[in-house]
Amino acid sequence: EYISFMSKVLVLNATGKVGTNVVIALKEAGHDVYGTTRGGSGIEKLQKLGVNSVKADYTKPADLNEAFRTSGAKIAFIITDFFLAAKSKQNLEIEQGKAQVDACKAAGCEYVIYSSAGDADKMNEKVKHIKGKVVVEQYLFASGLKSTVLRPVAFFENLDDPVNWNPLKKGSIKFLTEVPVKLCACYDIGRAAARLIADPDAFNGKIIDVASWQGSGADMAAALQKVSGHPTKFSLAMPKFFRGLFLNDLHHMCLYFEKQGGFTASIEDFRRLVPDALTAEDWFRRLGHYSNGEKFGGN
Repeated sequence: EYISFMSKVLVLNATGKVGTNVVIALKEAGHDVYGTTRGGSGIEKLQKLGVNSVKADYTKPADLNEAFRTSGAKIAFIITDFFLAAKSKQNLEIEQGKAQVDACKAAGCEYVIYSSAGDADKMNEKVKHIKGKVVVEQYLFASGLKSTVLRPVAFFENLDDPVNWNPLKKGSIKFLTEVPVKLCACYDIGRAAARLIADPDAFNGKIIDVASWQGSGADMAAALQKVSGHPTKFSLAMPKFFRGLFLNDLHHMCLYFEKQGGFTASIEDFRRLVPDALTAEDWFRRLGHYSNGEKFGGN
């Protein structure tokens, strides 16, 4: 049981993969949610979700300060994006993360949650999209702000990711490695955040792993087959030779899964925080359709 009360919460990059799911979960928990978006279709998207949109570029300090001023929020969910916002530059991701922490401090935030990445401290330096987040975590904890770091493992959302050339298609599922990997739903990052906001003192200064299911490529295919009712096969998103050639950063993360046993997160521990955290079958049921919009269960 946890106490629910309504707070103003500002979510950065609220129309991204993580942000969208976080605002949904925080709304469901009864919070008054504000989300930043650069504008255009993002504003419409947030309005449909019942979220107050704040027009801001979350990589610009002046915009961040204005977003806090406009929303009046004293609780913030912050996130850095290596590939897009930081243009695959680690120093830029760190700079953007520090600027977010500074803006939280300037706004007098009472509680800050940073969405980092699973085993950020354990992977080697070649996994650049994860290593920079450790520096941001340390900067946040040194800031004096009441704060918690969430470290999600791989996202179920990567199984249906048309932007990165991996749309979910009928009868097939693709991932960069076939070995068992721990996964989580971005929605559960949001549900975890709601639990933390209900009791910030209990979670202050803590790092919490977000992981709700473990399975191989074959297990992912079996889960989709069960939910969709259609025979489904797993295949690698690309041969490992090409993975090493073209996706250096993600390749080294996959080697961590393949050669070092992968994420150390405890699914059991996370379920104590979010007891009904989604399994692969749950996530597919919640998704309900393939990338082209065709609903599961069709012939």
